[in-house]
Amino acid sequence: MPNIRIWTLESDIDAKAVECLANKLVRHLELENLSIQTVGPQAVPKRNQRGASPSDILGMAVQNYLKQDDCVIFVIDSDGPMSAHQRRQESNSLINQITRVVENSRFNGKVFLVQAVQELEAWLLIDCLGIFCYFASKVAQYRENCRDRVSANQSFRRLVGSYQKGNTEKIVEAVTGGRGAKEYLIEFSKKILPALNPNKTLRNITREQYRENMSPEIAEYVLIDQQTLKCNNSLRKLGTVLAKFQ
Repeated sequence: MPNIRIWTLESDIDAKAVECLANKLVRHLELENLSIQTVGPQAVPKRNQRGASPSDILGMAVQNYLKQDDCVIFVIDSDGPMSAHQRRQESNSLINQITRVVENSRFNGKVFLVQAVQELEAWLLIDCLGIFCYFASKVAQYRENCRDRVSANQSFRRLVGSYQKGNTEKIVEAVTGGRGAKEYLIEFSKKILPALNPNKTLRNITREQYRENMSPEIAEYVLIDQQTLKCNNSLRKLGTVLAKFQ
């Protein structure tokens, strides 16, 4: 059974969400006998060798993983074009460290980079109905058959449709720190909550709106099929890399 190691170097929370989505990709693509394991930034070893660069240390960690795993896939956010350009200008930025490891001939065909364009939230946003059901499932009447019940409600269906993008990679921040997929998902959640309960106060909406630590649970509600996968090329790329080890 091929062992796939997915390494999310920016967030341990992302690791949990990506593991869920990767396993859904495996099932959708009918990739049999693939074992998915994820790790987050805590797995990066501390610098303990004199003169070793950050990319050298990362490369040594990858080499250790490949003693037991068939491949290592790095997953990081791409963010907007301005942020990406700035990252590339910094010699020891995370993207440059990873690129050096991926391009190292020792790891040819075994180490890959998949950038979540624009952010991990863009992967979740391929299925706005699933996101709606995450919040709706906290209301007793929607805990079962949520997708059918929400779809049967015209106002809910209209709200979901208004936020569902054909390509979630185009939810782009115009400037560094601008409005991206994360902010878009926060905005969507702030519309969902009062739709489910018109009596909900602004204070409660603010408290219950989307936060990054919700992403692993939301991923459980996201449907991955032929239609939703069309909404994000970078998520499809992850599926393509996984399929190499079938």
